[in-house]
Amino acid sequence: MSKTYGVEKDTSLPLGQIRDRTSSSIISSVLSIVKDHIVNKENWIKSVECLYVAKDNEEPSGKRRRIEYGSVASDSSALLRRRYLNLVSDREGGRYVDGIPYVAVSYTWKASKEEEAEEEAGKGTARSYLVESRNAGEPAQPSKVRPMIWERTLNYAEYARCRNIWIDNECIDQENEAEKEAAIQSMHLVYSLSKWSIALLTRRINTAEELELLINLMCSEVAPEDEPAVLDLLDDITSDLWWTRAWTFQEDYRSSTRMMLLIPHHRNLEGRKRATVPDLGDIMIAEIVGEIGIQSAAFREQATKFCLSYREISDNPDVCNRIIKRATKYNVLLKDKSSTYSASRSMSPIILSDILSRGIKNESDRLAIMANCCEYGTRIDTNSLNSDGSSLSLSILAQYLLNGEIIENDPERPIRGTLKHNIHEYIYEQSLSTFRPPIHQGLTFIKGCRFVNPRLTLEGTSTRGHLWRLGKVIRRKPMKYEKYNTLNPLAKFATELQYRTYGASYTDLAAHLIGHVYDPPRTTYRGGLWLTWMAKAVNEALEQGKALRLGCLVDPEFPSEPSPYTAVFIGDSRDDWEDEDEVSYAFTSYQFHKEDTPGYIEKHVSLEVDIEWHRRDRSSGGRSPYAPPKLYIKRWLNGLCFFEGFGAEQVLFPWHPTLLE
Repeated sequence: MSKTYGVEKDTSLPLGQIRDRTSSSIISSVLSIVKDHIVNKENWIKSVECLYVAKDNEEPSGKRRRIEYGSVASDSSALLRRRYLNLVSDREGGRYVDGIPYVAVSYTWKASKEEEAEEEAGKGTARSYLVESRNAGEPAQPSKVRPMIWERTLNYAEYARCRNIWIDNECIDQENEAEKEAAIQSMHLVYSLSKWSIALLTRRINTAEELELLINLMCSEVAPEDEPAVLDLLDDITSDLWWTRAWTFQEDYRSSTRMMLLIPHHRNLEGRKRATVPDLGDIMIAEIVGEIGIQSAAFREQATKFCLSYREISDNPDVCNRIIKRATKYNVLLKDKSSTYSASRSMSPIILSDILSRGIKNESDRLAIMANCCEYGTRIDTNSLNSDGSSLSLSILAQYLLNGEIIENDPERPIRGTLKHNIHEYIYEQSLSTFRPPIHQGLTFIKGCRFVNPRLTLEGTSTRGHLWRLGKVIRRKPMKYEKYNTLNPLAKFATELQYRTYGASYTDLAAHLIGHVYDPPRTTYRGGLWLTWMAKAVNEALEQGKALRLGCLVDPEFPSEPSPYTAVFIGDSRDDWEDEDEVSYAFTSYQFHKEDTPGYIEKHVSLEVDIEWHRRDRSSGGRSPYAPPKLYIKRWLNGLCFFEGFGAEQVLFPWHPTLLE
């Protein structure tokens, strides 16, 4: 019996059950996937197909002609020609080119009930659209995209004064498996680099009352008596097929504030719409005939705020939860006191949850969507996974670990993730939950909290960075603002370190701090932004009176050798590190790069750890092979560190025992 093509759809199964099927440990199976299926990113985005409407004299059957309400006359067909855009600038070191003038279209391949009903009622356009062949000399073929989609897209393109259209079903060669694989691994870039992205929703605004409710929601002016009606309207709008698909979730997420929701309305509302839609800049637009344009990010923000508030008094919170699940704004959700998520953990698990809860044709595409949304540089070839019938759950775990995501690994700590959990539950429970972003854009900071160039082995994750021995604890009174004192807290602290305020003179660290204060790195400099963040965090800790702990670099091969303090780490409170004699360490690593470098995000790690040192075999005279120290995570630990001239050392973060069972 032949093996079914495609990955094993097992994301609802406990990991223990998946392990039992393979007769090997979770990690052994993960390593098998990693060994066979790592794929590098392709140069697909250097030649991205777009379509544009041919000029009148190029069309096969006459000129374009419009009729009432913006519809296109049915006695002609439009020819769409191909052109190619390069989204990477060769002149700027391979940076992405942002804001290239093309419209990226987000829609569902399957027609909605509303579209089907409109076509059956004869309200849709009968105009045909022909697409130029990729092969020279071959005739144009009817477009695979529904005419109604083209009509709405071209209406928007005319409003935006943009000729170039990118639409997946035509701009990716659906018969070329290699191109499809390259395209799905780069799909996020098509939307994040476009000048315009549009989502074609199909739930129509039918009455003046619905239009007014929608406007009031976007203006944060919903009257208490209108709240039930607003909830019903939101439930209807977010029941659109577009909100239920995994690919459209990714397109919306990666477009960010560029995604514009196009919501159709009854033709009788055209005048009222233009008269009542307020001037909110790019948040709402009324100029497109038959459509209300709303920035998706703003819509999701208002919907999330409304539902979180209304849920407190609603008799049916399930509707609120359903809307939040479909159209959430993460940074709003994380501020909610009842949220199970917070800005102390990676967003990757909640992104994974949203991807897994949505529909998709090819299950293996979820891996590419996950990588695209989480900005993973290392990908897994979905064609190979499909051929082998690999476990989707274990492939997700492999990709998660391959890209340096941090999971708890200390067997002495209370167990959270178990093999009774499915893949999403396990990743959520086991992912590090003690991040402390030093900036208000906490989610942006945490996105970069990943191991640098991780290598997966049977023993654990191998990576490189700097080890620090934590020593002197400083519990200073909070620094108060002094009117005539020109020193900022960091400079004042450096002076105290130099002049023995804390029992000894720590001149090396003091010199580094003074140098940073009076000659700070440019934020565009490699690592400059990170140093600025951490210096600000130390400043705030001094003002709040938090405990600070000095750190010195450790050579893993000679861990007992002394070295001067060149780092200062920040405790959670004044009472942190109560036992000052307890031996503790920190591990830091950084991967800085110029902005917009393809395939990378800045990575930074700063952890307090326990260390298991490799003991050399005495019988070999101390000449046994060097083995890197094993590190067990205690918590995230912000700190300002200076290590110029010292190379990164190899370390190993062992797997939690559950993954080895």
